[in-house]
Amino acid sequence: MRLIGILAALLVATASMVWSAMPPSEGPARTLWQPVDDLATGVAAWFRPDPDNTPPDWQSASRQVLHGDPVRGADLMVLHGCGSCHVIPGIRSAQGSVGPPLHDFASRGYIAGILPNDPGDLTRWLMDPPAFAPRTAMPALGLTEDEARDMAAYLLNPRGS
Repeated sequence: MRLIGILAALLVATASMVWSAMPPSEGPARTLWQPVDDLATGVAAWFRPDPDNTPPDWQSASRQVLHGDPVRGADLMVLHGCGSCHVIPGIRSAQGSVGPPLHDFASRGYIAGILPNDPGDLTRWLMDPPAFAPRTAMPALGLTEDEARDMAAYLLNPRGS
């Protein structure tokens, strides 16, 4: 079945090349052939390596926090005093040395060495760190889910962290 599909695609591509080599004309033959020509052009574009056909950046997409506001997240980090323990890029007053610096947080594989660094786990961690690591020095700040999501959006934004 797959061989038939490949042969059909080759036939369409060959017919399209022959047709496109002919001088442009108007008329019913051209009108009938246009859908086939469009299909062949689309198939050829699918195989052509040009900037319009680059694969999606799945790594970057996996770090996007849905409904998270990174600007509000930065404001919340200042409000909750995160900078008293962490160095946080983009927040001038955040120069703490108790917790780890949060530079390039989006590129880290794990949160506190125990949770995968993805939006959902980071949001849950920010809401209640001792629930995941009882001996952590990071306190539960009483964040709402929306607040934690916004802070996660800031930390996972490569431009913000």
